[in-house]
Amino acid sequence: MFDNLTPEEATIAYIIRAYKSFENMISQYDIADAYTQRQMVNITPRRVRRIIEKLVKDGYPIISSPGGVEGNGGYCWYGKDGEALRCYKRLRSKGIKILLRARYILRNSRQEQQKLFD
Repeated sequence: MFDNLTPEEATIAYIIRAYKSFENMISQYDIADAYTQRQMVNITPRRVRRIIEKLVKDGYPIISSPGGVEGNGGYCWYGKDGEALRCYKRLRSKGIKILLRARYILRNSRQEQQKLFD
């Protein structure tokens, strides 16, 4: 199943694959710890995130959820019914908010520049 992946990517995919829903997720920090225990090589949580981004882009069904009040966010493999859609909607909303903020920043910058010329 993971034959086309690098050993680093395959190990991370195997680790995440054991977690099947938002009720049972694994954080990037715990993935890094599990990777280090399995491979006896340190990996940073940032590197883990980048590998997960690549795996998702390559078609692996990894979804995520932010930590709530309990702080139990992380990653899981596909999830239960509706969890992938919840992940999609959350990320889409976040993306739209980021694009709107970028638009406001550009608008505000232009307004400030216009004041300088008035």
